[in-house]
Amino acid sequence: MDILTADAQLEDELGIDSVKLAEIAAVVGREFNIPPDRLPRGAQARTLSAMADVVARLLADTQPAAVATTPPAPVAAPVPPVSSAGSPVEDLEARVRAVFARVTRYPEALLTPEADLEDELGIDSVKQAEVMAVLVKELGLTDAPQPSQRLRTISTICEMARARLAVAAPVREDRAPRPSPPPPAVLPFAGKVAFVTGAGKGIGKVIAARLASAGATVVVNSFHSRDEGERTVQEIVAAGGKAFHAWGSVAQEEHLDRMFASIEAQFGGLDFLVCNASNGLIGPFDRITPRDWDKAFRTCITGTYECALRARPLMARRGGGSIVTMSTSMSQRYMHDLGCQGVVKAGVESLTRYLAAELAPDGIRTNCVSAGPVHGELLGMFPDAASRVARWESATPGGEICTAEDVADVTELLLGPKTRRVNGAIWVVDAGLSGTVDGLLPGASETRRPGGPRGSHSREHDVRALLALDS
Repeated sequence: MDILTADAQLEDELGIDSVKLAEIAAVVGREFNIPPDRLPRGAQARTLSAMADVVARLLADTQPAAVATTPPAPVAAPVPPVSSAGSPVEDLEARVRAVFARVTRYPEALLTPEADLEDELGIDSVKQAEVMAVLVKELGLTDAPQPSQRLRTISTICEMARARLAVAAPVREDRAPRPSPPPPAVLPFAGKVAFVTGAGKGIGKVIAARLASAGATVVVNSFHSRDEGERTVQEIVAAGGKAFHAWGSVAQEEHLDRMFASIEAQFGGLDFLVCNASNGLIGPFDRITPRDWDKAFRTCITGTYECALRARPLMARRGGGSIVTMSTSMSQRYMHDLGCQGVVKAGVESLTRYLAAELAPDGIRTNCVSAGPVHGELLGMFPDAASRVARWESATPGGEICTAEDVADVTELLLGPKTRRVNGAIWVVDAGLSGTVDGLLPGASETRRPGGPRGSHSREHDVRALLALDS
């Protein structure tokens, strides 16, 4: 509530998108008995203050209407006109509105026949094209209207559909009945709700997309990478999946309280938790400060612990769930410049074993994916990244280090029913690199000169970058 100030921009500052604003407007309409066509939209709903002003003005205007009047005598309802395709006009309009509501997730109360789809409702041309594609299929139209046609309202779309159905009706009567399409395949995670922390980019983003493609509704968390988190959600939805964005830091309790309260309110429970958010300085010990250690510990260990404890009751009410934590295979070995991350991730692995024992009575499994170097933007943060990758690949038994997809493969497996007897396990995913020694020690070009105060650095070793970008 503390961030919902009267003049905060609901979309630009608070990240409440147009779909959610439409839902809020519909609830406001129901609460204050405001007709759908008079609900605040556009500039009228950019701040809570603006929305409150519109509601107050509408309520003031409607006060005289509260005077009791004699109800008019009942009049017989007119028979709805019938199109040449044999369907009542009202039925056609209802079907069109239902499709709009399903594709855009707008409340049907806002989808009035004469509302301008783009200017008043904010449904852009891309989303309108998606709706038309569904309408063409569900109504049996021959094809979609050309872009030059100005179908600005649901009413004009109904007129277009009615005309095309009238032309197509005689042809359809002569056709042989089409066989029913086969039922869609049931996705393994259909009906499941997953929360993936640090999913704005990198491994977390790939895991979120993978779970969505398996049928789960994914809550995508990001903090430093808010724009990337929202973009991840957009990409998942565009691919046919279900996803929502939850902005916040797992290292801050008030952020966690808000995110988990939102999950509970929206979904009623949780099935999967992937603790991917991470923080750790890349560099030697003489450049790591107590503040760096504190940030890494609060994100990787305390954040993972707090997420798991908040997920516990949400999973228990669904009969159980599955948690996957993320570590590095260098937590048990030495890798140059990975001291902060390696030490803290060793704590994550120990925490995983304890969570597995503590949460098992509620039917919750907790396992860990311990990944080695993974192709992607994070490798570029290492000094002499190109030479290191070459050395790591030469030391890997198969000659190639892993990708984010490899990590997502194992994460999906550990969350699913095929590993229902696996609990408290640490699964190493590094293509065998941790079984070697040569690829982990520094090369000659990385040998450091002794000395230098802690916190000092040169351009060559300016390594104050986070190993993971979304704490």
